[in-house]
Amino acid sequence: MTAQKFCKTKIVATIGPSSWEKDTLKQMIEAGVDIARVNASFADFNELERVLKTIRSISSRISLILDTKGNKIRVTGFEAQKTLKEGQTLALIPSTKDLTNDNQIQITYDKLYKDITRNTIILLDDGNIELKVKDIVDTDVICIVQNNAVLNANKTVNIPNCFLNFPLLTEKDKDDIQSAVTLGYDFVALSFVQNSEVLKLTRELLGDSGINIISKIENQAGIDNFDDILEHSDAIMIARGDLGVEIPFEQIPIIQKQLIYRCRAVGKPVIVATQMLESMRHNIRATRAEVSDVANSVIDGADAVMLSAETSTGKHPIKSVATMNTIALSVEDILSPQLVYGRTQASENTDELCKSVFNLSKSLNLKGVLVISRSGKSVNSLSRHRLSIPIYEVTDDIKRIREDNMLRGVKCYYSPLLSEDRDESIEKATEVVFSYGELDFDDKIAIISGSSIKNKYTNSILEIATVGDLLGNK
Repeated sequence: MTAQKFCKTKIVATIGPSSWEKDTLKQMIEAGVDIARVNASFADFNELERVLKTIRSISSRISLILDTKGNKIRVTGFEAQKTLKEGQTLALIPSTKDLTNDNQIQITYDKLYKDITRNTIILLDDGNIELKVKDIVDTDVICIVQNNAVLNANKTVNIPNCFLNFPLLTEKDKDDIQSAVTLGYDFVALSFVQNSEVLKLTRELLGDSGINIISKIENQAGIDNFDDILEHSDAIMIARGDLGVEIPFEQIPIIQKQLIYRCRAVGKPVIVATQMLESMRHNIRATRAEVSDVANSVIDGADAVMLSAETSTGKHPIKSVATMNTIALSVEDILSPQLVYGRTQASENTDELCKSVFNLSKSLNLKGVLVISRSGKSVNSLSRHRLSIPIYEVTDDIKRIREDNMLRGVKCYYSPLLSEDRDESIEKATEVVFSYGELDFDDKIAIISGSSIKNKYTNSILEIATVGDLLGNK
């Protein structure tokens, strides 16, 4: 039995009308999906539950992310599109205030007038329309339109380089987080994270559910406070859509590289998201620029790459996943391991041990690294070095599998037969990986396992062995 080629970079697919049928989801998982994301901006409890149950009926290994709506500002109060002219005066008014003329537009953030000053730039419709604040009169923000454009209902409002005094979590976000707890999602992704305070509040709401928090970096405040946000997060998503409107778009490639490295340094997974294969919403083939974007994200060291509208509302969800998988595999074939420095949540001994595995993987003909895991700390520490060989994590905790499913280069296996006896657990774990066709008898592997010293729980033993010796040539 020969295992299929392993894509080390994980694929996140957003589930929506194009992909929520069971047969489509099954084919997407077969094509390479590791993690399913549901955008709570467009989903109620029933849909969140239906997607989870469908995914779980196909595979208990697939991780599930509930992505919160967050404090997103939109234009509101009209249905027919509005034609805007350069030089036109336009007033942005609270949604609670009645419209009195055609040069007014309601917005869903009623306190904007408190947070901005004259000459502030305001962007509508993902940056396609630019306004400049001329004056603030009571609760009205008086703007001058900077370019000719057509504005449709419910489009976005962005204010670059401006800290907005939003509530930490909206009532909808709180309800959705509770839904994640009730249903048993694996991750909650928080939109527009500006500081760690919202993460602390979310931890309280999650209680002892074991759900991990992904912080979405989408504005300048998120970048400015990134180290504090990273410390209190379990994972990071670089959400380039709003980020590309909130900061100068030419800075995005550099910011992406910097944030990825900082995540890797502390051993926390990082997802690159938004418009990766955007043209495949309609087309059967990606553009050359999109292929390069996905490839460069893999080269940068991302743990996962994400599909949004491509799989939620696009015409070719299965093909989009297969395309992303193909690109990642092609790039991974030529990459060398990438050692990083920094302390993870593992012990100092474990971090140093994992660096040793990095060096051994280059000098010895190792076929993989077997990690017997309960806490997942060793796997996080090891994965960040982006080894060219697979990391096989064997655990008796299905929640651990779905959590570590996001880590690059990690292939998770479930075994209920692990015991407190180290030698016995190593043998059982090796049997599990061997049974899937991942290893042959003559293969040499590195093994990281818990200490055999009584009452010592840090994973601090590294061993090199041949599979046949471990299995007794069964």
